[in-house]
Amino acid sequence: MTRITYPIAFKLEALKLLETLSDYKVAALLNVARRTLRNWQKQRNELLAYKGNKKRLKVRPGGRPEQFPDPPGLVQYINDLRDAERALTTMHIINWIKRNQRTWLLDYLSTKAAGSGYKSLLQLLRRFCRRHGFSRQRPAKSKKTQGDLSELRDEFALEFHRSYSAHSKECTYNVDETGFYYDMPPHYIWAVRGGSSKISAGEKHSMRMTAVLTARADGTKLPIMFIMKG
Repeated sequence: MTRITYPIAFKLEALKLLETLSDYKVAALLNVARRTLRNWQKQRNELLAYKGNKKRLKVRPGGRPEQFPDPPGLVQYINDLRDAERALTTMHIINWIKRNQRTWLLDYLSTKAAGSGYKSLLQLLRRFCRRHGFSRQRPAKSKKTQGDLSELRDEFALEFHRSYSAHSKECTYNVDETGFYYDMPPHYIWAVRGGSSKISAGEKHSMRMTAVLTARADGTKLPIMFIMKG
């Protein structure tokens, strides 16, 4: 018999229904066994406190247990450097391990074949970073630090709520627009060898469309509005 698994978003929906309905009605409504609902109720605090991707099936990641002795400490170190917008590399992580977990590092390297310890350590740290939500990216430059941007965001939010606190959530909208292009001219065309590759003015430009996304403060999403020229 195949075991059915449910995403965290589904479990949270079930917990919300259980606040006003009996487990009999919720089980019938969602087609879920009552025993499963009771298990979710036991995990209620853990599920409600979850801040990750709601499409996941488990609150705690599966897979092999951590080999590293202090995952929270290393994750905190990585976050601190990125909050300061430092160019974090694997070498920074290795230096942190040398300072804080030297005994573990020496024991780990001693179990590897001669000449392969450093490569194995790099692979371990890459898996560690991916497991904890980090990815390798190209560095980008910004004129303001992340701390300045966060402070500016908080100031704007405070001023906004102070100015419009009289309006209810049903009357407050957040609107964002995203422009994109279509019918773009091709990068390459076929032309007579040795002849001209010019195209008419009408085929040099792409068409632009704007998608307007709107959401109310109460969480209601409005239909997407598309704006086209002409």
